[in-house]
Amino acid sequence: MEILNVNTITEKTKRKALFTEGTMDSGILFYEPGETMTPHKHSNLDEIFYVVSGDGIITIDGKDISIKENDVILSPNEESHGFTNNGDKKLVILQVKNTIVK
Repeated sequence: MEILNVNTITEKTKRKALFTEGTMDSGILFYEPGETMTPHKHSNLDEIFYVVSGDGIITIDGKDISIKENDVILSPNEESHGFTNNGDKKLVILQVKNTIVK
C-alpha cells in the first residue's frame, strides 16, 4: 500500500503521476487561475475526473459545463474533453484513466 497526500506535492507541474496498476493509471491535475487544457480525446482509454478543490469549466465535445469541488465526471473514449480554471484559486482534479484492452 502507498499513501500520498495531495497537499505535499510542491513541484510546479500540470500533472503529477500517482499510481499505475494493470490498465489503470492515476494522476492529479493542477490548473492555476486562467489556465486551460486544450480539448482532446483518446481512442484507447476512459477517464474519470474528481474535482478535489476549486471550480472551473470542463469542455465536453464543444459544450462548456461548470464544475466545482466534489464533482465527478466520466469521459469515455472518443469524447473530447478539456479544462479551464475560471476561478480565483487553484483547480485540483484527480484523474483516473483505464486503458481499453481489445
